[in-house]
Amino acid sequence: MRYFALLLLFCTISISANEVTDCDSDDCVDKSQLMLSLTLGYGQRSNPLYGGAELPLILLPDVYYYTEHWFFDNGKLGASWSLNPEWQLSFIGQLNAEKGYFQKWFGSNFTPFTYSNSSLPESTAVEKAAAKTASIQQVSKRPTAFDAGLQLDWFKQSWHGQAIIWQDISHSYNGQHASVSLAKQWQHTTGWWQFTGRLLWKSAKLMDTYYGINHDEVFNIQHYHAKASLQPEISLQWRQPLTNRATLVGFFRYLYLDDAMTNSPLTRSDHITTWFFGVNYRFY
Repeated sequence: MRYFALLLLFCTISISANEVTDCDSDDCVDKSQLMLSLTLGYGQRSNPLYGGAELPLILLPDVYYYTEHWFFDNGKLGASWSLNPEWQLSFIGQLNAEKGYFQKWFGSNFTPFTYSNSSLPESTAVEKAAAKTASIQQVSKRPTAFDAGLQLDWFKQSWHGQAIIWQDISHSYNGQHASVSLAKQWQHTTGWWQFTGRLLWKSAKLMDTYYGINHDEVFNIQHYHAKASLQPEISLQWRQPLTNRATLVGFFRYLYLDDAMTNSPLTRSDHITTWFFGVNYRFY
């Protein structure tokens, strides 16, 4: 199990893995295909927690391998079955990403998903009395969790719909989380663009494990019990091929945090912004 987890730590999400895939287009992943690439650039992900540092992104790996039925895709390992030309069902597993806000060099943090710059609105601080806040250095270590789930994908020309439900199988938080998303891709003279809207749901057990406060953690804060959370997200991706192997890439994401998250004494912001810009080079 440790070896399996270390494999998943290598990387988790890539720009190419989140692009809309149309199996009638050149972007469709072929059966039994290996792809390895690196992206060099700069990006950043804000951290909504007191004591949590923003994560710089400079060198990002992108690795996936697909066979007819199973795949490894940037930290996600799974098996998939084509239901018909438009629908695909997959059984998947990966590390839960919540610990990445508490531990800077956690596996799920090695991604092109971090944005915040001066041209964007400043992070909205969550107003709390000084005695009601806590930093991540004051609380106990949050667990590393491994999730398994079912993923349903729908492909229709330049559209991609997706629904995923996850269950903690490592007994770290004993909860669930889920998401639904819809993406649209289009080509312009400036390159390929994709806009995605996503809604995430996180169970009370997940939220309380990572963002709740126990009586024995911070002496001046009473117990905080987190509830289930709904978090809407929008993202925009861009890519412009330079050669057969080199591509300019950019990414922006905005995730809104509801009061289930912002009411936690650990939380200082009501959103997470992510950005990255660089050059991707494909080796395979």
